[in-house]
Amino acid sequence: MRLTTQNSIFAFMAKQKKEIGKVTLSGPELDAQLPHDAEILRIASQYAEFEKQVDQQVNEWLSKVELRHLSGSEKSAYLKKLGHRPLTNEDLATLVLLYGSDAQKQFISAFEDAKTKLTARLAKTANLGLVLKQAGVNYNTYYNRVGKPDLWKPNEMIEIMTVLKRLKL
Repeated sequence: MRLTTQNSIFAFMAKQKKEIGKVTLSGPELDAQLPHDAEILRIASQYAEFEKQVDQQVNEWLSKVELRHLSGSEKSAYLKKLGHRPLTNEDLATLVLLYGSDAQKQFISAFEDAKTKLTARLAKTANLGLVLKQAGVNYNTYYNRVGKPDLWKPNEMIEIMTVLKRLKL
């Protein structure tokens, strides 16, 4: 009698392991994912160039913007407006949404979407540790980005997508 109870407990635990297991991509699923990977890489690369191009316009926008639109405390926002503190990605997105053209606004929303897609893509990736190590992203950074995808930086996204492409994962 006791033997059957133990067997049923182990069978229950085995079911839990199967349900908890990570879903990985292979074969046709991987081939279907590749266009999305190329899109994420393209958008991240374009966003890195976009940041450089918008740099000149940002100075004009900072002279017009109210402090309440910049992130951080009032003192921090004031220092950002004067150029003594760097702008965050959130600040740049806010400035573009306030003063940018329609094309720039669409580009910001496409980049936000790419960040979310990257997070979902990494959740399905086998050998995640290898990918992160080769991309130069440590685990703490990765877990912060998974919790809040808005924190992804374009250079991190480019590195990760390049590694995924090279390793064909």
